[in-house]
Amino acid sequence: MNKPRVTIRRAGVSDYSKCLPLFTLLYHGDIGPNFRRTFEDYVRKKEGIVLVGELSHRLVGVLVGSFHLDIDWEGRTARIDAIVVEPASRRVGIGKQLTQYFISMARKRKCVAVKARVNVNNATAQKFNESLGLARANTYEYVIDFQEPSKRVGVKGP
Repeated sequence: MNKPRVTIRRAGVSDYSKCLPLFTLLYHGDIGPNFRRTFEDYVRKKEGIVLVGELSHRLVGVLVGSFHLDIDWEGRTARIDAIVVEPASRRVGIGKQLTQYFISMARKRKCVAVKARVNVNNATAQKFNESLGLARANTYEYVIDFQEPSKRVGVKGP
């Protein structure tokens, strides 16, 4: 079976309304009042990036990533903060192409590593990352959440 021809490009501020349904899906509707501003910050600032995948000029996938100086890795690292593909377009390589494009960008920026955050209960995402060569890290993520529960985006907790 031929893989569909996906166009990968950097998102612009004007892509927000096309990306929002995918973020709503990813975060189970938990989109806070500052989400648009945060999206725009990722699009505009050089330490963040939003990539979109399009099939026949229809946006079907989004990857949000960022670049950081990391003392543990002794250099710049890239991090996949979020990735989502619409359900009807899954399992045909769109997420893989978005991720590979991001990894290529990380190499060009001289990053020493690429990281991806995955929910501990999301076995599908874990297998996806491992299939692309990302290894499971032996670390935990700890959080102090300064936001009110009504302002959280994609974080479930007390």
